[in-house]
Amino acid sequence: MKATTEPIARPWPGTARLSQSVWCQKEPRNTKAVFQAVQRHALAELTRALGTVSFIQVGANDGVEGDFLHPFIVSGAWRGVLVEPGDRARERLIQTYDGVAGLTIAPEAIWSESGTRTFYEVDGADELSSFSRETILVHAPKYADLAGMLRPRQVATLTLDDLADRHGISCPDVVAVDAEGCDDIVLGSFSIETRKPAMMLFEHVHLSAERSAALRQRILGAGYAEVFDRHDMLAIRRGVLPDALVDFLADVVQQAREN
Repeated sequence: MKATTEPIARPWPGTARLSQSVWCQKEPRNTKAVFQAVQRHALAELTRALGTVSFIQVGANDGVEGDFLHPFIVSGAWRGVLVEPGDRARERLIQTYDGVAGLTIAPEAIWSESGTRTFYEVDGADELSSFSRETILVHAPKYADLAGMLRPRQVATLTLDDLADRHGISCPDVVAVDAEGCDDIVLGSFSIETRKPAMMLFEHVHLSAERSAALRQRILGAGYAEVFDRHDMLAIRRGVLPDALVDFLADVVQQAREN
């Protein structure tokens, strides 16, 4: 029997209400819009300052749905690698960026070591696909049979360091990760302290208190400022943009969180 992929009407508290991440603080709904505006401004300022931005995007999906990097990538000012192990999502991703110069689309998945690993594609909702079956099933109340929509398969894995070196982008300006509960593992395979990307963007909402606290300690120790909402983090390396601007952007989101 084929699993239904249609969302169903059940009470859904949202992933943030279930989160234990140290960055997941109570905030009004409009904070998300404020954070996204601040994120766009920071990326635009970086693009203006550098002219050409090198990047790696892990978990690129189709490059359209909810993709905050899309306008920058199609502008022609960005050059880099988009990582998407999901077959159907990657097909759409290739179509999305057909004709855009300077891009490589990589089929491998990022993990703590090179090899192979079971990856769970979600039939009909591949934006949820992940190595973490547990994280996918957090969304089960929104579907009639989410477990029945999972399509496990073996995929090749690389560390993020290895992928960066393989594609000649050893020190990317921007690293963006959306790995559905595995973001800290992806960043753990990348030498942040020596490669020093200007900005890192990732989803923290699915991380435990312990894992998010460890990642936070690492980011702050490497000299990054934090700008975040309940779901996502923008880490900006000090010295890339004027400190006054970075502090202002962080304060804008903080003020939205408190009001």
